[in-house]
Amino acid sequence: MSLPTHLLDPVRPAPADVNARIRDLMEQPADARRAEEYVRLLTLWSEATAAPEWAAAA
Repeated sequence: MSLPTHLLDPVRPAPADVNARIRDLMEQPADARRAEEYVRLLTLWSEATAAPEWAAAA
């Protein structure tokens, strides 16, 4: 028996966790590393808040 495809997808972080990491990052001094991390976290947030590709049966 194989697992449903949606169970094989990578686990997404919780949007609230990503938001907390972004808030913490914004307390750091502005520099190139912070800018790169901000872009990475925004991408992660986008993935965390995206609608799943599957839907539950009605």
